[in-house]
Amino acid sequence: MGFSRVGAFLGLLTAIFAPPADAQESGLRVTPVTLMHAEMPALRGFVPAGWTARGGLGWGDRCISYGYNIDWQAVSPDGGRYGVALLPALAWGQNELAGCRQRPLASLREVLEQQAQTLWPGARLIDFRPRPDLAGGQAVPSELPGLGLDSPGLSMRAWLDAGEAMFAFSAPDGQEMRGAILVSGTFSETRLDPAAGGLQIDMTQFPGLQLPLAPPAQTFHTGGSEWGFATWAPAGHLDLTISEAIRKSFIPTAEWSEAMARHHAAIDARIAQGNAERAAIRRQTSTEIAGMITAGYNERMATADRGYREHIEAVRGMETYLDTAGQPVQLDYTYRHAWQLADGSYFLTNDPGFDPHTVFNMDGRQLQIAP
Repeated sequence: MGFSRVGAFLGLLTAIFAPPADAQESGLRVTPVTLMHAEMPALRGFVPAGWTARGGLGWGDRCISYGYNIDWQAVSPDGGRYGVALLPALAWGQNELAGCRQRPLASLREVLEQQAQTLWPGARLIDFRPRPDLAGGQAVPSELPGLGLDSPGLSMRAWLDAGEAMFAFSAPDGQEMRGAILVSGTFSETRLDPAAGGLQIDMTQFPGLQLPLAPPAQTFHTGGSEWGFATWAPAGHLDLTISEAIRKSFIPTAEWSEAMARHHAAIDARIAQGNAERAAIRRQTSTEIAGMITAGYNERMATADRGYREHIEAVRGMETYLDTAGQPVQLDYTYRHAWQLADGSYFLTNDPGFDPHTVFNMDGRQLQIAP
């Protein structure tokens, strides 16, 4: 199975998103959700109508530089055969002072496979593609030359990578499933080879001991991933168009973004200069929060200059509409028409003749693109 936006998301999602049989597959029906961080609204986005969301953001992750992380899912009402998730960031290497001993990960694929096993035990990778859009459009993997070193006995390299993997796994009842995970991260490899550096041991100084002429070569891996995104469905029914629309809908609130910027600045001011530089590199190269959100974008873009707003929309694949209250709302531009229904949900469709009374037996208003 390749990344060709497989299937038509039939079964349950057809019932949720689409009208009766004579108008199947005509659109996507979503409702807004807010993810909280303590008492503060942190992220806002959309999930399919009728789905149940759980989890959010929290403090106390000792393995992550800034101490907070995310763990959130939204699942279908049939027991979760369909779902999406925002995955926590990972940091690897050893940080025993903080009580963190995450297993070192040497590559993006190892990160993807670890996240998959956490979600779907026994999952097997069946396809992979790079996702340069998660790294600001630059080619991936991309070397970070400022962190490189090459000298006798010691070499270091660091790089940014971003990609998406498709997995096959089985549901508890044996049904064949498919899931996709996308994530970005920074990776570092340090190789220490004392012999290559000319280190020798004078054996006459250690009579009776059988010591090697030099310590063995060692390789160390450190790094960290940003928040990831996952989606899953029964085999043959995973629609990546729909999952991308959901993923791109999540943006941080201005209040939370400003609070986290102050928090990051306070932490950076207290740590060593080297760590501060590495943190800055991560922030600069992480062009989306959790690999989802284009850097510099926030909710207040709706009131900014239209030309700049349209540029941001093009980058994120979104369009700004005015809802029934006259407020801006960003929706996926894969669909040419947007409606807000009487129950507050939104329906995205490419059908110019869509009628909310015929399909949902309720009032609705077609939304206009914001000026």
